[in-house]
Amino acid sequence: MTDNPHGADTVGAGFDEAAGNYDDLLIHNRMGAKRLVDALPGETYERIVDVGCGTGFAALEMHEQHGTTSVVGLDASHEMLEVFRRSAAAIPDLDAQLHVGDAVALPVVEGSMDAAISTMAFHWFPDKQAALGQMARAVKPGGVVAVLTAGRGTDGELLQVMRQMDPPVPVAWTAVFDYIHRDVPEMHSMLETAGLEALDVWTETRYRWIDPANYMARLQAVAAHLSSDMPLEVALAHGERLMRALQAQSGPKGFAYTFVKLFAIARKPT
Repeated sequence: MTDNPHGADTVGAGFDEAAGNYDDLLIHNRMGAKRLVDALPGETYERIVDVGCGTGFAALEMHEQHGTTSVVGLDASHEMLEVFRRSAAAIPDLDAQLHVGDAVALPVVEGSMDAAISTMAFHWFPDKQAALGQMARAVKPGGVVAVLTAGRGTDGELLQVMRQMDPPVPVAWTAVFDYIHRDVPEMHSMLETAGLEALDVWTETRYRWIDPANYMARLQAVAAHLSSDMPLEVALAHGERLMRALQAQSGPKGFAYTFVKLFAIARKPT
């Protein structure tokens, strides 16, 4: 059984629509990616594969901090890759080979990479364990695998609001929480199953307030594919009801929500 009932094509189509303003709406993802890259062992990682690379912010940070000159980027979204491609073209000493593809079929030679990274995409992979196995396969002995993903507890306030709505929202909107989120012990186990040695696995929890309209824009940017199997007018109607419910739960500072970022750094045994 896969973790996520929505395939890569469906997820990619949803992110195609968000590519133009993704980095602005999800600025905290870029900040989290920087913290992950900051925490890597202080080595040079000339060749990396970035799985679910999106607009490329993590790979560009790797270039800045760790001397990356060659990146193979893989993502399900054509449009996100186009944003990455434009950014990479402005950096003369960075060779970016970007592919639309699946996380369980990385287009790299086994043991050819210094590092394999994935930032804020792992939770949407249909088969997380297989994807992690592919990342482990890609790196050389002694190479590093680093993942930033959504931890358990993320958007718990949203889940509570949706569960209280009558009539209920689509089942996919609430069921997805169990499919995508992981905690520290689960990630440790997944790393070990992939044949990796965990160097550090931790979480950071942020409690924030946001205008409900901005919160809905963020949800649309990252989870539009959850409504792909319903007529547009039905999805919009559910979205309008959810907006009203969020507004009702908001205070003077906006809607309060929790976001848990799960960081994992591991090494392939030599």
